[in-house]
Amino acid sequence: MLSRMNTKQHPHRSLRIGRTPARALSALAASIVPITGLAGDLTIEISGVTPDRGKIYIAVYDRADTFPTSGRQLVGQVLDPTAAHLTAHLKDLPPGQYAAVAFQDSNGNGKLDKNFLGIPKEPYGFSNGARGSAGPPKFSEAAVTLSSDATTKVDLK
Repeated sequence: MLSRMNTKQHPHRSLRIGRTPARALSALAASIVPITGLAGDLTIEISGVTPDRGKIYIAVYDRADTFPTSGRQLVGQVLDPTAAHLTAHLKDLPPGQYAAVAFQDSNGNGKLDKNFLGIPKEPYGFSNGARGSAGPPKFSEAAVTLSSDATTKVDLK
């Protein structure tokens, strides 16, 4: 890989881009291809959906310090509620830990409505079926490890 070459240790070795551009480009391509080859797909199976009653909002987080803050997610998706069970596919995610939250926007206002105590009034759920006792679960409880491809389940309640 190009990043491993230390020109201070080997002053007589260098990339001669002017003389051999094909070799330099080939080395660069070889160092990039494995990185994209590590990406995987996260499949989220969602149950408890009430068909035709409001869109399903899904947010996926990769950091505990942002989970589950609205607007701080890594990626998201919105699904039409065509059946009681839906599947979301998030493609080309790098390996790591991911936690998902989903809710059904029953009244169509684009946000998860809560009562005066902060308890959600619309169906919601977290990956791995995680539930918090007095608030959302910890990131570690909802997290799934993605090394190539992974699947997790969210049950809306």
